[in-house]
Amino acid sequence: MGKRNSILSGAILLTAANLLLRLISIGFNVFLADEIGAAGLGLLQLISTVGVLAMLVGTSGVRVASMCLAAEEFGHRRLGGVKAAVGACLRCGLLISSVAGAALFFFADYFAAAWLGDLRAALSLKVMGIFLPFTCLCGIMSGYFTACSRIRQLVVIEIAERVFGVGFTAVLLLTWAQGDLERACCAITFGSSVGAMLDFFVLYASYRRHIHSAVPPKEPLHIRARLLRLCVPLALNDYLRAGLNTAEQLLIPYGLARFGGSTTQAMADYGTIHAMVFPILMFPAAILYSVSDLLVPELSRSRAMRRQLRIVDLTDKCLRLTMLFAAACAGFMFINAKELGLLVYKSAVAGRYLRIFAPMVLMLYLDAITDGMLKGLAEQVSCVRYNTITSLLDVVLLFLLLPRYGIEGYVFSFTVTHAINLFLSLRRLLLTTAHRPCASDFLRPLLCLLLAAVPSMLLPCGTLSPLPAVLLRGVYFLVLLISLSFLSDALLQRDRRWLRRVFGIDRARNLR
Repeated sequence: MGKRNSILSGAILLTAANLLLRLISIGFNVFLADEIGAAGLGLLQLISTVGVLAMLVGTSGVRVASMCLAAEEFGHRRLGGVKAAVGACLRCGLLISSVAGAALFFFADYFAAAWLGDLRAALSLKVMGIFLPFTCLCGIMSGYFTACSRIRQLVVIEIAERVFGVGFTAVLLLTWAQGDLERACCAITFGSSVGAMLDFFVLYASYRRHIHSAVPPKEPLHIRARLLRLCVPLALNDYLRAGLNTAEQLLIPYGLARFGGSTTQAMADYGTIHAMVFPILMFPAAILYSVSDLLVPELSRSRAMRRQLRIVDLTDKCLRLTMLFAAACAGFMFINAKELGLLVYKSAVAGRYLRIFAPMVLMLYLDAITDGMLKGLAEQVSCVRYNTITSLLDVVLLFLLLPRYGIEGYVFSFTVTHAINLFLSLRRLLLTTAHRPCASDFLRPLLCLLLAAVPSMLLPCGTLSPLPAVLLRGVYFLVLLISLSFLSDALLQRDRRWLRRVFGIDRARNLR
């Protein structure tokens, strides 16, 4: 019971933290939309894309390596080994990130002109280059805290850092930027970078207090060799994926501009989709990502102990319950898309795009939990292969379709590549686990979704303001969906018993 409660408390903590951080991000994006507009959000998104590429180059797999090495040494109760591993990772990360940061700083003008097509991004890229080492080292420290199960402390520090970064950025926008887009993007970049720098110093100080009494190991642990064995394949994978993702992101505004002829409008469409719609679309997925993180060690243990029935049972439950959860989220967003766009961003355009992308939640959420299970079953190479294939296909489709079809081409490319990725990942999962799901496991939730969404759409909410309309239509839809799930056995009796047992409902009843 203690272990299950520990896992559940970890899931609740991670979910609450992820939801809070996403809520802060959405609220901040609302503020930014008022300050710099949709076109400014589009430019900021492109700057962030280059920043993510630079960060992945700067870390070069050292973050994951620090997590693995620290976990191995911590598992052997060798605090000295943990100290040696984290120290080696920090030195390696500092060297690589300094080189990457210097390259980003000195080539900022070139990247802004040739890649982003807007010299106003150069100042932001230079700021990113200066602070890049702190951002990368912060990632390494978070890997150490995760490996040593110091999740609570890590969560508190990260939330405090995010709140500080948002507040500091808001002050810069209101006092220094004052409507200038170049200064606004620089203020946002500077605020988040300073937050990451302070985050690193706080994490490092806590790490030093925790590890100060550790005695260096007498026998050689070959930390550098182990670090290289981990970093090289991880770095090559990160370079490939980051390069393809950057190409995808840069192609979107470029293709939209060629389609419509207006760079400003293309940037506004790009900013609306990626900075407004996607945060709402993926907000509930914080629950899935928390569960996915916990599935990795659970499935790894089951695989090591050859508990095949346990693996099949977990796979079956996760796929069916994720399908139901995705159906609830997709339906809720679809029927309330217009009101959510107006309520959150005061933008009818954001609501229209949200309705277009809402059905894809079914694919995105199922793919997220499938990827998590594959990692737990040591199928990371397959995930990398599928992601690389679909990213290459996405680049080709975006290059060909965007100039001719605009947003419709982007939606088609997004749908096709994510459907292929889900098919390949799900097929690999079923082959690995030897699980044979019933077609009804997927068809029943879809049928319940359709039967609940249609009458919900017909509710006369036209005269209501956005918030009451969302509450009325959303509650009606969810009650109807849950009722249909019970009646159709989309939520099986054994699932209901399992959920009651996990959340302690049966135990609470017995105590009463």
